[in-house]
Amino acid sequence: MKGDQDMNRALVGGIVTLLFALPVAADDAAQKPWAGSLGLSLLATTGNSDTQSLGFEFGLKRIPDPWGLEVAAKYLRATKDGVTDAERYLAGVRGTRSLNDRWSVFVGASGERDTFAGFDLRGILEGGATYKFLTGPVHALAFDGGLTWTKLNPVSGSNRSFVGGILGAAYQWTLSKTSAFTQKLRWYPDFDETSDWRATSETALKASLTDTLALKAAYEVRYSNQPVPGFHKTDTASTVSLVASF
Repeated sequence: MKGDQDMNRALVGGIVTLLFALPVAADDAAQKPWAGSLGLSLLATTGNSDTQSLGFEFGLKRIPDPWGLEVAAKYLRATKDGVTDAERYLAGVRGTRSLNDRWSVFVGASGERDTFAGFDLRGILEGGATYKFLTGPVHALAFDGGLTWTKLNPVSGSNRSFVGGILGAAYQWTLSKTSAFTQKLRWYPDFDETSDWRATSETALKASLTDTLALKAAYEVRYSNQPVPGFHKTDTASTVSLVASF
């Protein structure tokens, strides 16, 4: 048990260290086009119901020229009557190399913790290719495909490490100069246990308020076909956030 805890800390610590090191590396490539965002959502009620929820989202991206980088972190916590009933951590990084106007390759790593969904840690290493089917300016559509290695530490039962895959699609519809609709889909098959596949969907609408501030409404669905015993297959999250771009 202690060995698993040390490994979990090492994996999460490595990802966090990498995430904090990446902005420093950006100083060495100041001439490259970087873009970042920071989002915050907060809800609190008192009286007949006492609830609180806090959401945090960070993103940093460099457009491939030819090397690109994407960093993302999310945190969500909700309490009701003083009792925490939802808490999720997620951090990830992906490096890309553009091959031409349509094709690019990627490698990435991510770590996630959600005990309310049945796992203490889900660490993923991934690698594959991306094809841009539509390149804008109004509609953009890209497809991902590749292989993954996953380490899963459930809250009960044995830890697992397995090879799987990733298939995904990312769509953006630029509605106007100040608003955009996005849809991201991901499917994660497990090559060891074919019934143990996962899928995620994130739908979002973002509208600018000023040159740096925007309002974002998002709806996320996470589905596990074979969850940890005692847990549900589907989790959803709806958020409205104030996003600052830099």
